[in-house]
Amino acid sequence: MNKTVKPASHYLSLPYTIRLRRDEEGDVVARIEELPGCISHGANEAEALKNLREMQKLWLDDCMAAGQPIPEPEKDEPLPSGKWVQRVPRSLHRRLAELASVEGVSLNQLVTSMLAQQLGARSVPRPVEPMLTPHAGSRQQRRLHS
Repeated sequence: MNKTVKPASHYLSLPYTIRLRRDEEGDVVARIEELPGCISHGANEAEALKNLREMQKLWLDDCMAAGQPIPEPEKDEPLPSGKWVQRVPRSLHRRLAELASVEGVSLNQLVTSMLAQQLGARSVPRPVEPMLTPHAGSRQQRRLHS
């Protein structure tokens, strides 16, 4: 099986994911997420990025010399149109339209806001609730036995 080897310039032109963060000493740490171990430091963002570019070249050279595969960034999928048709019971449609009128917004704005709120509520982990539930029951039981 003949494997086509791409030049380093190909990989250097790809839109890899770069993360920047400050470390405990105040230096900026830069890393390329898709290239494990491709990390550099700098006194500021510009220096960290410059050093990261040099590190990326060395990282690619090492992989190519070793004949190891080089990961490429995943291609961004285009966003959906944001438009769909949803059938709902007429009574629900009426109640939503009335609420939108009371709120002074369009039906689309109201439903978008409601969906966003619900999605946000489901996305946030709720670590406190499970911890509180057993304790609340224990206190109730203690009060009953007192």
